[in-house]
Amino acid sequence: MFAYLSLFVMIFCLIVATPSLAGGYFGVRGGISDVHETNITDEYVSSGFVSGYVGVTTQPFRGEIEYTYISQADYDDVKRNDMQAQFQRIMANGYIDIPITRYVRPYIGGGVGTAFYTVKDNLTEQKETGSHFAWNATAGVGIKLTRNLTFDSGYRYVDMGKVKINENELHFSTHDVYAGLRFSF
Repeated sequence: MFAYLSLFVMIFCLIVATPSLAGGYFGVRGGISDVHETNITDEYVSSGFVSGYVGVTTQPFRGEIEYTYISQADYDDVKRNDMQAQFQRIMANGYIDIPITRYVRPYIGGGVGTAFYTVKDNLTEQKETGSHFAWNATAGVGIKLTRNLTFDSGYRYVDMGKVKINENELHFSTHDVYAGLRFSF
């Protein structure tokens, strides 16, 4: 249900924002994601991630729709005895740019969306897939390289919700550090 509602809200926002595409942009990000499971293992496992996004801007505000793929996180813990988790996210994000100079703009933001997961317990061979409501908080900086190209770097916390597997309720979140390029049109 959350997946369909989130997708509807994102498509609606894109349709409403379409007339202002003169301030549009798209981009790519990549980085390290520390995937944290808090209920059972209380472990951080580092994974790589890559994302693509498209958005609109009306200074100082930006809004975007982002897809993120997180590589598989392998948990090898005495309590869980080998678990694997893989995630994808679709998020609607909003930002406020803070103009420090003409070329440097720190920003803060947040977003809501859906996290899609596949979690496998290698001990019992049980596998659980599904989706859950997700939210994030972001802080970063954009550095203009050319008129239409911006280097983007920052930190993002994402709460991806709970997964139930083998009578255990797991809660996943990530701490993402990223860098990327944003192209304005």
